[in-house]
Amino acid sequence: MKKTVPLYIFKEVLHIFLVGLMVFTIVLLMDKILRLIELIVNRGASTTQILMLLFFISPSFLIFTIPVSVLLGTLLTFGRLSGDNEITAFKASGISVYQLFLPIFIFSFGAYLLTTFLVFYGLPWGNRGFKATLFLMARSKASIEIKERVFNDSFEGLVVYVDKVPVDGEKMEGVLIYDERERERSNTIFAKEGFLINNPNSQEITLRLLKGDIHRLDPKNHVYQKVQFETYDLKLELSKVLTAIGKKLSDKEMSIDEVKDKIRTLEQKGEDTTALKMEVHNRYAFPFACIVFAFIGVPLGIQSRRSGRSSGFIFSIVILMLYYMSLTAAETLVARRVIPPALGAWMPNLLIGALGTYLLVKAANDSPFKPLLWLNEGIDFLQRRWKRVSENV
Repeated sequence: MKKTVPLYIFKEVLHIFLVGLMVFTIVLLMDKILRLIELIVNRGASTTQILMLLFFISPSFLIFTIPVSVLLGTLLTFGRLSGDNEITAFKASGISVYQLFLPIFIFSFGAYLLTTFLVFYGLPWGNRGFKATLFLMARSKASIEIKERVFNDSFEGLVVYVDKVPVDGEKMEGVLIYDERERERSNTIFAKEGFLINNPNSQEITLRLLKGDIHRLDPKNHVYQKVQFETYDLKLELSKVLTAIGKKLSDKEMSIDEVKDKIRTLEQKGEDTTALKMEVHNRYAFPFACIVFAFIGVPLGIQSRRSGRSSGFIFSIVILMLYYMSLTAAETLVARRVIPPALGAWMPNLLIGALGTYLLVKAANDSPFKPLLWLNEGIDFLQRRWKRVSENV
């Protein structure tokens, strides 16, 4: 087989893969984008900071969109080649389906390696970068929000008043704070001086107050207290939006090491860790979907001759639904202790991979798969009906 044929197929699938990757990633990012836009509008975050946040959370979406894009690229590429009778021309030239599959397999294996790299290294790196950027935004916001002789209510549950802020901004003088974070009682704090402390390790911002007193009022018990202090640290809770986004990311997009640490912690407490073990095995299994989708995408693309690109999209949706349904069924079986987590995580790949191998052999032997023929006839029928309706309108 000449080198021009693999390169030709590789270029065809690469273009569709990149377009699909961009579209799928934007769709998944849409929820985060809306939340980040809220930071720009309501919290004064800069566009550069928002772009950095999007860049850092992109690995958590790419590990899902890369396999899906491989499937779409393979289906549309071979659907077009089959529709233009190029597959027939290749076979007449002595090039088998297996030889045509080789560049797709190499491409899918490269996508598998990239997805695996993102799972093991890109995801924890992105989480660290995201948290660091959030901390920098919170730190700059804290220093900006505290203005001289203005009641600042940007901090969660606090109203801060500062009599004087020196030009260098290192220390504040004449600090008054009304603290209503506790529902049952409120605190009024007076301090001669105060300054901000940033802790990058814990990613917390603390307002350290010097030489002051705390006035506490408990209206329920009618108790008043006055406590003097030399040093008093007050943690600042900044934007609710910042906190919500950071918490959501840390819960849903933990690295494998973080999940394993959580498993060990829960096992020491005697709690059930089946779902977390399933998550760990999913991290290993899901990148392999790139190769599985290539196995099933090539024969499906070849056998969708007449319907063209529309059948490619339909087949992509059908395969993704089958993969999701088998994964959901596997998770249910794992939760009921019917099968182990490792088998549950790999079950979708085994089922789709076996079906793809079977269809690839039939395509190589020019043996049509009847359910696909029926599906193609159904698609053709719907297309004809749609054309008639559109023409009448």
